[in-house]
Amino acid sequence: MIEFDFEKLLGSSAPDPGCDDSGELMDEYCELVLRGDAVPDRYTAFLTHMTNCAACREDMESLLAVLRQGEKTGRG
Repeated sequence: MIEFDFEKLLGSSAPDPGCDDSGELMDEYCELVLRGDAVPDRYTAFLTHMTNCAACREDMESLLAVLRQGEKTGRG
């Protein structure tokens, strides 16, 4: 039997701020992740949107990859 991640497939039913509002927090969130800081509760809706929106999630993952590469090369 195949197991599905239904939340990834269907999205979360939690409040979702949408692409514009989430985009404004993406830089801050990525910087927190890179520093290894705890993610404050104020990012809960942002993370819901990342679960629900494949395009924004891809943008966030790309930004994290670029920032991590910058750290490795001393350009971050």
